[in-house]
Amino acid sequence: MYVVQRNDSVLDAVRYMTQYQVGAVPVLAEGDIVGIMSERDVMIRVVTQELNPALTKVGEVMTREVAVLGEDCTCECALAVMTRLHVRHLPVVAGKWLVGCVSLRELREAEIKANGADIEFLGDWSEQMEEV
Repeated sequence: MYVVQRNDSVLDAVRYMTQYQVGAVPVLAEGDIVGIMSERDVMIRVVTQELNPALTKVGEVMTREVAVLGEDCTCECALAVMTRLHVRHLPVVAGKWLVGCVSLRELREAEIKANGADIEFLGDWSEQMEEV
């Protein structure tokens, strides 16, 4: 699971996000989720403000109000939350513990895969019905 700490520099966080090819990471302080740092946060709050990413702390520019998903949330539920909140990444929690983070891309890929399985099933069913 990919996370950064509130006191990490933005530069270190961006390098970390680049290394693991993730667009956002939950931000922790003493084990608690205190925010989320996204590519958009970097662009809006660091680059356009001409802040030095090596000297700026993640906690200074992260998104502080973070919606989270419960571990039992379905793909459809997660997509609905993301659409309503206009976000692309949501941390997933079990109780108060962070257990992961899900992206819009991952949910869309799961949706496409599920739809593909449905289409394949219907195609097989249709062929069987034609044989009858």
